[in-house]
Amino acid sequence: MATAVAALMAKARREVEDLFYDNEAFSPDRAVGFEPRDHVQRRFLDQLIGEGIVREAGPDRYWMDLNAYEQMRRKRLVSVLWIIGLFLVVLIGVTIAKQIR
Repeated sequence: MATAVAALMAKARREVEDLFYDNEAFSPDRAVGFEPRDHVQRRFLDQLIGEGIVREAGPDRYWMDLNAYEQMRRKRLVSVLWIIGLFLVVLIGVTIAKQIR
């Protein structure tokens, strides 16, 4: 069930991001019309708007601040790398602790 939800969220994310990239909607004058097809797309769009990544140029017309988007992606990458690093430290610690016994 969780896998299906993750797949739906990933698909919605790709579709929303592709809309902006395919139309080069990176400034108010290049804004595109968009009406989310379901609640998953709506939630992702609302998240991007809340983070200041997507901005509204008019009723149901949006554009993506590419700098803010890239900054968000870098922050997420750094977070993932920290989690992987912490996991490796714990794994090494457990391995050493087992060898000491």
